[in-house]
Amino acid sequence: MAHDHSAHAHMPGMDMASTGSVATPTHDHHDMDDGCSGHMHAMVFHTGVCQEILFSGWMSTTALELFGSAVAIFLAGVLYEGLKYYREALHARATSVRGDSQVNITKNECGANGNCGGTAVVKYSMLSTGHFIQTLLHIVQSTASYVLMLVFMTYNVWLCVALVAGLAVGYFCFGWRKNTVVDVTEHCQ
Repeated sequence: MAHDHSAHAHMPGMDMASTGSVATPTHDHHDMDDGCSGHMHAMVFHTGVCQEILFSGWMSTTALELFGSAVAIFLAGVLYEGLKYYREALHARATSVRGDSQVNITKNECGANGNCGGTAVVKYSMLSTGHFIQTLLHIVQSTASYVLMLVFMTYNVWLCVALVAGLAVGYFCFGWRKNTVVDVTEHCQ
């Protein structure tokens, strides 16, 4: 079986082995002169300083840069938890109870029998401003959720710890005010 390897000749970072059938990575040292040359991203947890984070332009090459990135990721985790609380607070504000004076009843808590003190009614309609705002916030929350997941998937221990710590601090700051235990708006469960 003949196989033409000429298509692989222009792939950066790849060099054909002497047999001509296996491509092996080579290190191109002329692109980066920052001490991170030859850095390969492994799919295992590591504590390295040289780290590409989410974008090709966001690269840490020193411990100080990695620390700054970890602080930014920590703050992103706190803000993500704040956004989740804010969405729930907006929803709770748009929910009213008819029949009884209990304010903390939500749609899920009445159960199949409907024997809660009143009936929870959400004041949103499909074309209401409140629903439009919730939709925009849902887009922001979904995007942030997946971006934070990609940060964790860098497998850098320091970035993972910063993210988990940010989520924990965010939950500590905002979670005590939540009305529900199960977060139905979470995207990465």
